[in-house]
Formats: sequence, C-alpha cells, structure tokens
Amino acid sequence: FVADPRRTPGTPSSRRLARADDDGVLFVANQVSRGLAGRCARGVSVREPVKSTLTRARSVLMAAVAICTAGAAPARAAVPSDIAPRRYDGTLAVVAGPEPTSEITTDAAPVVAPAMSRTAPEPRSTKRPAAARDRPPAPRIPKFAVRTRGVTVQPWVRQTTLVEWYRQNYNTATSDDGFVALVGRVNLGQETRARRLTIGNQLRVDGQKVWFPGGRDCGQTATCVPVGDDVRLERATARIEANRWGLVAGDFNANTGRGLGLSVRKIDEIGVDATIKGGRADLRTSVIRATALAGLANRQNSDFATRQLIPDPGYPARSYTFAPEVGQRSCDVTRALDPKIGHPVWTVCSDFVAGGRVEAALPGRVDLAAHYTHVDFGDEISAGVVDEHLHEAGAELARARIGGVWDIFVGASGIDRNPNLRGTRLQSGSYRGVGVYSANTFIRDATTVLLEFKHYEDYLLGLTQASLMQYAENPTLEREDQQVPGNVDATGGRIRVDHTWRAHGVTLFANSLEYVYAENLDQSAFDRDVGRLATHNFAGVIWRRPRSDLVLQVTAGYRYERWLRAPEGATDVLRRRFPHAEVYATIPLRRGRAVTHTLTVRAEGRWETFVTTGQREEFFRGLVQLGYSASPWFSMTYSHGFDTELAAPAGEPSLTDERCSSAVGSTCRPHLWPGVQLQVKLFDASFVRVFAGRQVGGRLCVNGSCRTLPDFEGIRSEFVFGF
Repeated sequence: FVADPRRTPGTPSSRRLARADDDGVLFVANQVSRGLAGRCARGVSVREPVKSTLTRARSVLMAAVAICTAGAAPARAAVPSDIAPRRYDGTLAVVAGPEPTSEITTDAAPVVAPAMSRTAPEPRSTKRPAAARDRPPAPRIPKFAVRTRGVTVQPWVRQTTLVEWYRQNYNTATSDDGFVALVGRVNLGQETRARRLTIGNQLRVDGQKVWFPGGRDCGQTATCVPVGDDVRLERATARIEANRWGLVAGDFNANTGRGLGLSVRKIDEIGVDATIKGGRADLRTSVIRATALAGLANRQNSDFATRQLIPDPGYPARSYTFAPEVGQRSCDVTRALDPKIGHPVWTVCSDFVAGGRVEAALPGRVDLAAHYTHVDFGDEISAGVVDEHLHEAGAELARARIGGVWDIFVGASGIDRNPNLRGTRLQSGSYRGVGVYSANTFIRDATTVLLEFKHYEDYLLGLTQASLMQYAENPTLEREDQQVPGNVDATGGRIRVDHTWRAHGVTLFANSLEYVYAENLDQSAFDRDVGRLATHNFAGVIWRRPRSDLVLQVTAGYRYERWLRAPEGATDVLRRRFPHAEVYATIPLRRGRAVTHTLTVRAEGRWETFVTTGQREEFFRGLVQLGYSASPWFSMTYSHGFDTELAAPAGEPSLTDERCSSAVGSTCRPHLWPGVQLQVKLFDASFVRVFAGRQVGGRLCVNGSCRTLPDFEGIRSEFVFGF
C-alpha cells in the first residue's frame, strides 16, 4: 500500500485497498507506525482517522516514511492502476488551477517514496549531514497554509514584471519602433482541500504602459500600429473537483482528438495564450469519462512579440445563430463596450464555442471516444447577411500494448462550415473538410519505431492558421523547428526509428517524412497544377556518457519541396530545398555545494534555395550558442545568428554582395544577430532574466499552430516572483 514491501521492513504484506474506509486506512497507518518505531529515532503515529481520500492517505503515509528515511536514495512507488494516468488519456486538458511554478500539487500527483535501508539505523548525531553541509544557503519564502478540521487552505501568488525596449523590428512600419513597455501580470489564487472535495480560485490581471521617448512616427497616412496602454482582468476561474466529477466556471483550456477536434491552450513558443471563458462539467467513472463545455473565446489581448493590443476573436460579434440581433443590442460598441479590443473585465461578444466528449475504457486496453464542437463566429462574411458557424464531429480509437510491443491511435474528424450558404450566392463561403491522423508505436527491447499518417482535405476550423486563436492543431508530423508549408490540404506520413545501446549510452535515430500538399482551400493536394510534394530526411546520434552528465548530439538532413508539375514560366519543379546540420553538447565541469557547473555548446545551419514567381533566392541561416550555468542558481548564454535572406541595411556588416534598396516599402535586414541572456534564480519560484541583442523572426510552427514572428532588436527583462 505504501511502497515495495520487500524494501520496507515492518510493514504489513501488500494488499489492495481500493475500497478502504477510514478505519482501514487507520489500521494500515498504525501498522506502518509500529513497524517504523523500531527503525527510527522518533516514532511516527497516526492518532486519528485520516479524513481524506485513499490517494491523500497514501501521500500522508509516504510523508511519515520520509521522516524516518531522510537521506536515503529515492525510489518511485508504484501508483495503483485505478489512479495511474492512462496512456491515451483523452479527457479535455484543463489548466484552471495554479500555474506549475506555484508548486501546488493535486491528489493525483505521483508520490516519490524513499527506499528504506536494511541496515540498522545509526545513533542520532548532532552533526549536520554531509548533504546539508554542502548545500548553499537557499533563501526561501515560507509557504502559508491554513489547516483546520481536516481542511487545508493554500493561497498562492505569482507576479511577472517585464521591462522591454523595442528598438527595431525591421518591418516597413515605423510606429512600432523605439518604444519602452512596462508589462505586469499578477496571478492570485487559492486551493482548498477537504476530505472529498478540492475547491480552487484564480484571478489574473494584465496591464501595460508604453512610452515613445523619441516621439512616434505614424507615417504619411497617420495610421499607427495599435501599441498602447491597457489594463484588464484577463483570467478568472473557479473550480470544484471530486473523485468522480468536476465543475469549472471562468477560463479553461480544452484539447480533444489530439488537436483535430478542439484545441484551445497556451503555446508559449508563438505567443498564443487562449482560453474559453464559460463553464465546463466533467464526469469520471472507471469505464466512462464525459465532458461538456460552452463559453466565449478569450485570448490574451497584449501580444508578447509586438505589444500590440489585439481584440478577442470575433469581437464585436454582429450576430449569432441563436441571437441574430445581438449586434444591435448587447454587442453595440457605440454604447458601453470597448470599440476595438474587448471588455476589460469580462469576455463578451466574441466567438461562441460549445462541445463535448465521451470516452469509454473498454476491455483489452481499448479506449473509444467521440467528440463534437460547435463554433459560432462573431465575424460575418457580409455584415447583417450571414451568421458564420461551424460543426465538427469525430471519433478516436486507441489500443495499448498489442502483443506487448504495439500502441496504436487513430482519430478522424469532419467539419461542416456555413451549411446555410449552400445554394446561395455566397456558397463559396461554405465548405466541408475531413481530417484523419494515425500513430503507431512499436517498442521492442532497445528499439522504437514510430509510424504516423495524416490526411486533410479542407480541414480548417479557424479563419486562418496564422491567427492568435487556435481552434485546432492538425498534427504536422514535422520537427518543431520547421516551417510547415501547408497543413490544411495534405496527405502523407513519416517513419522514425530509434535504437539505444544502453551500456554505452549511444542512441541512433533516423527519420523520413513525405507528403503532398496544397496551400489553399478548395485545392487538391494531388492536382498536378497546384499540388506540391515535401520530403524531409534526417538522422543523428546521441551519446550520453554513462554515469555522467556529458551529452553529445549530432543531426544532419535534407529537405526538398517541389511542384508536382513545373508551373508555367518555371524551368524546373523546385520550390524550396536545403541541407541542414545541428550539433549540441552539454559538458559538466564540476560539482560542489549542491551546484552543478555546466558548459553548453550549440551550432546549427542550413543553406537554403527558395524559388518564387520569377525569382530565385539562395541564402544561409545559422545559429551558434555558448552557455554556462551554475545550476540551479545562474545561467548565461551568448548567441549569434546569421541570416543572409535579405540585403543588410546601410552601415551594417554584409555577408553578401547584395545592397539594400532605398525605395519606399523595401525591406532590409541585418545579417548578424548577436544576443546575450542572463538568468538568476532568487527563490523557489522566483527569478530574474535579461536578454539584450537581436532575435531573428520568421514562421514558426508548434504542433500544427503556426505564426510568423517579427524580428526583435532591443532589451527584454523579466522578473518573476511566486510563492
């Protein structure tokens, strides 16, 4: 019940207590206490029934074991199968509680059990253990909690302050350069844990203040980029959780069908921070899991990459299918609403999202699920004429450990957008789409084989995949550092093979990807006039030195994108190609006083050829990084990027013979991109991070969500304080 009985002398024999009541838990706790009394300098006793769930009781007993085994090597205790996470857990992922850095755990978190020694304990000593003497002074903010009558109230705070100087972003606009931004984000929350319930609340207030020390140039049109001051209640959540059900009111995230069904979440890499503001209900049994949700789309209104103020999706709604007159009544911005961004206190008049999911755990490790999503868009094709909406439905099937070596997942979804437009003059705004994704994983000893397949036909939920609000994340099968050319109409697959020689710490891997695609809706990926073919092959080796933190990784590959048939006026089918290589090394230097000194080296580069209508470009992109860290307290990284795609501005070092044009609207960009980042840890969940220099932008895709990030030149500083 507590840990492996073979390593815990004095405990009762292993038994399943799936239906243990308070008396049963008390009995086991007292047996453990008596068994430990002879092993510890101080005994552990439980004097009253443990008024909590089975999982909580287990955590309490593990803490008792930890008191008697301080300093022993940790070993993970086996989590009972009825609370262990399923491999294909497809319930809607909700991040409604505290952020991970707040260090507030839940009942279902895995418990780490110290392994007990077989030898008799040594007499108590007044000397500090060696591990404690080597540990450097660690300032800590004491955690505050109120415990009374079996109820624990744990408040938490996380505050983020950013001071940023946006000197230049190398675009054609001038009204978003040369400004300073002070950005603040304050998270407040609490979690109340009782015997059978957990109640949590969270509030997040965002604000920013912007200055233009040298004045602001909005150009001849006097139209400025929307960079300005703002304060708003960005997130508010209340939740209640029990063993078999849960309720959430306010902001929550959702993900179904591995992104094919509905995906509304935070994606830090591309600056997406989205939620649904409304309500959600969950039901969990040993066989069935069900979720229902409804609410309005809500995204962070201050864009981290540009500090532009962006309205909520669809704001202000002109009409809904269920409320055709909302644009003249509740969502009229000429009255009380903000005319541009959204209500500063509560999300209103944005896209409406509703849906649900049902999952059944069938015998034989089979999971079968079905989901449905309805999105009622606030935007309209023609004002006052059409209510844009969408229906999406799909199913998933997963089977684990077939023959002990094979895991499989298959998901399929279909969408029907604006069915009311068929047969009208606006029929072009209506379409149907299909999405299918499959993943097969084969594991045999030290060899792993991954087979993935995708097929998408006009599978687009949002108006554009470049939007800062993602309603779906079609699996791309690509590496995260790749620019995905098209994932709305695409068909293909990939295979990846990994093999590890554990005794030598060596892993070899190889990956091969190929798919056809089209860039626009209503185009077939197999049409030889518009279809294209993308292939990407790469392989590498990872060496982890046994009994050391030394890691070396080398990867090399080749990517080739081409037309199925050469377009008119083109000499060949080439669209884009480049060889690439990456090297990464982590070199441990020394350890002392619980601080690990490490050197990291990273280098990557590719020589790219890109062909557009009547133009052929060849350029180099690369990055070199050198870092030092004294973990966990300090880290410093110097990075130097190279990009020769565009001509360098006057006065900048140039790596090519191309010269920057002075014509209006021309775009020039530096070839050298140096930068330095420092980070210092202050407390358990607090740190200061500063970056100064340049960061090259470009199109970045993460799990099917893509965005073109702007270039950056300036200073970013971040202070995070939490307890």
